[in-house]
Amino acid sequence: MLLFLAVAHAAVPGADAVWSPLQSSPVKIECTTVGTSPYCRSTGIISAPVETAVATFAALDQHVSKMGAIGKVARLEPDVLHVVMDYPFPLSDRDYVARFVKTVQEDGTTVFAWTPITHASAPEESGVVRLTWLDGEWRFAADGANTRVTYVWQSDPGGGLPDVKAVRKQAGTLAVQDIANACGAKVLGP
Repeated sequence: MLLFLAVAHAAVPGADAVWSPLQSSPVKIECTTVGTSPYCRSTGIISAPVETAVATFAALDQHVSKMGAIGKVARLEPDVLHVVMDYPFPLSDRDYVARFVKTVQEDGTTVFAWTPITHASAPEESGVVRLTWLDGEWRFAADGANTRVTYVWQSDPGGGLPDVKAVRKQAGTLAVQDIANACGAKVLGP
């Protein structure tokens, strides 16, 4: 398990990464590069206790109806999800299959790190761009009675989009908003 966790975090930007601001509100979004891979990080505070946010994320497949940017989440194994992101017409939807590893850091922050995998129960679908290289993590930390949510993702959306910067802004904002919605909460700010 520890070896897998090390592999899961191998590409995610380290503490020494230099982040460039992309957006400051309603969710803070910054981007950086690891090797040749672009990564973005979105951070927002949501009006839910950290226990609620962590439990909601752990049961993400049960909250799809509350999210706007996610079309489907199928639990293939206890720690494997098939996620379909709903892109606006005329763009093709994106999907990925990932294994999530949950850890709790010394300061109490809960981290769900994920790496892409291939799974027989989630074959590629026509008209959907499969993101086989995508990895990242979700972090949930107490911020008083609220939760600081940090989402780090490899930000290559695939499929040759004309304005990748706009896609990164929208993806980062919607990710935090969708977690807030799933928790029955609001985004309070960056």
